[in-house]
Amino acid sequence: MHYQTRDLDEAIDAVGAVYCPHELHLDRGARMLNTRLSATEAGPLPIVRLAYGARVEVDAGEFPKLFLFMRCTAGEAAVFQGDRTSAWHEGATVPVSAGRPTRFDFGPTFEQITLRPDATALEACCSNLVGRPLDDGLKFDLVPFSPALERIWTGVLDLVKTLPGSLPAPAYQSLELFVLTSLLHGHPHNYSGWMRGEKPVSRPARLASRAEALIHDHVSDLSLTVFDIASSLGVSVRALQCAFQQHRATTPTAYLRKIRLGQVHEQLLNVADEQTVTDIAFEHGFFHLGRFAQEYKKQFGEAPSDTLRVHRRRTSR
Repeated sequence: MHYQTRDLDEAIDAVGAVYCPHELHLDRGARMLNTRLSATEAGPLPIVRLAYGARVEVDAGEFPKLFLFMRCTAGEAAVFQGDRTSAWHEGATVPVSAGRPTRFDFGPTFEQITLRPDATALEACCSNLVGRPLDDGLKFDLVPFSPALERIWTGVLDLVKTLPGSLPAPAYQSLELFVLTSLLHGHPHNYSGWMRGEKPVSRPARLASRAEALIHDHVSDLSLTVFDIASSLGVSVRALQCAFQQHRATTPTAYLRKIRLGQVHEQLLNVADEQTVTDIAFEHGFFHLGRFAQEYKKQFGEAPSDTLRVHRRRTSR
């Protein structure tokens, strides 16, 4: 299937039929949309190519029963799932998992080639590798593929794109199993620890406390991730997340964001005259200003600009 349109509503309908219902917003500075869409059904491993020809924001909602492994072939983009964010560029692949509130910010020259496996088959494969039913939906870490997996993925895409339509069903099934197991072994997700046979952490409360201390010590490092924290403590990401959920009713990512928002709040109360909210937000790693403002207001009950306004009114007296 090949499709091209410059009409916004037609683009929403065409892309929604391939992926899922969504909202599409054209950037105010964009003059024209030029959506190009093609989809190839290769047995259980369909491949989709998509480009909008303009900067757009896509709100895909809860992303039900949909896993996308999206390689950027040109331009750049960002994806937001819950409190997680990932940016990627030409040659990089990012997995987007089902069951999370999902938004995309596609740059004007962004083009993608995406493999969309069957969600039920992928989770069933994970369940077989874990050795028990999944008690929670499969969630891949929202980070680009490693170089090693990216090389494997190049071969997978090249193979799937050239498959003949008359390939026997058993051959498709073998290929699907290879692709799914490569993804599950090659990219971290919330069941990676189980697949490696890791035992549950014996003292999760102590683990959560140690992680909190590490976060406080390294909060100024904007590259700090949950994976860094787990690695430093010698545990899996899943074990760390379970410890926080059980003993703090939150996630490591949310806790790190809370601490950084607290630093922003403190700095806004003591800001130098020449600094702006944007300057301070960027300084602490908040690059999506709309989401930053929402999270700040949720935590402190006011917009960051209001905090700054109160400070400047107080210091001007």
